[in-house]
Amino acid sequence: MSGRTNAETPNAHDSAAHRPVTSKARGVCKYYNTDRGCYAGDRCKFLHGETERLTPYDKNKPCKFYAAGYCRRGEKCWFLHADPSKVGKTSEPEEEDEIVCTICYDKPETFGLLAGCSHVFCITCIKNWRETQGKSEDIVQAGTTKTCPMCRTSSRFVTPSAFFYAEGHPMKSEVIDKYKASMARVKCRYFERSKASERSCPFGKDCFYKHENPDGSPYVFEHGAAYYMEVSTQ
Repeated sequence: MSGRTNAETPNAHDSAAHRPVTSKARGVCKYYNTDRGCYAGDRCKFLHGETERLTPYDKNKPCKFYAAGYCRRGEKCWFLHADPSKVGKTSEPEEEDEIVCTICYDKPETFGLLAGCSHVFCITCIKNWRETQGKSEDIVQAGTTKTCPMCRTSSRFVTPSAFFYAEGHPMKSEVIDKYKASMARVKCRYFERSKASERSCPFGKDCFYKHENPDGSPYVFEHGAAYYMEVSTQ
């Protein structure tokens, strides 16, 4: 996904009043309102206006979570969502092939990556495809919703990502691993709702979320999603 400027970010003005100050301003810039303007531009650490709270440097600070692969706040994020490989470049942007979702044909704001597959999906479309509600029993039992709608490659989960990576790209594995690590800090709702004497989770050891015993030690299932989901349909 290509970088976007603060002016292009839908939430830029809406969240400006609430955006935190992350660096101390050095005063008001004496050049921004002159004919020559401020040569520092987005890198200026002075305020561009008497009533400004944030310096251009602060306003254009990149989101570290987006740069790492995924920001949960999406368009509500205070910080700049831009491709880290292009931040700071002043040359003319290179023309790129438009990467669009193979379901809705729009350019995704957030991609949904499938393991073992190189097809492009926006997170909303691929999640709707995988939703079992409203689907026939035959389709659900056949596991069709847990495959790529284009190539039918089986995939047990979807990883949200700010950027698209085809299968085999080293960054794809890194994004998936980081997402798994972040999910591992959240308690599994299926596990928490199950009886203490008979713990259960439809994904078993394949679950991204935390399965924890009362003493804080991890609860380990013997089998993965393929086993428990097959048992539940018998």
